[in-house]
Amino acid sequence: MLISNWKEAWKLWSVQCAMAIALVNVLIATLPALQDYMSVTVYAVLNAVLAGLVTVFRVLSQIPKDQLLAKSGHNG
Repeated sequence: MLISNWKEAWKLWSVQCAMAIALVNVLIATLPALQDYMSVTVYAVLNAVLAGLVTVFRVLSQIPKDQLLAKSGHNG
């Protein structure tokens, strides 16, 4: 089952980070010249960091702080 706002999913930070991971992987696979500048270790660390960010971004609220406070009933 899809999330209710699936057409807006590209705005989610976790989706954007996942797309960045995919882009890094495609670039490394298709552009052998990049392999001269990015070692296997750097590539692995970059993928690990981006994957960790997907998890962090997935749980962070993306609602502006003032709207979040208004929604919860807190003022100021």
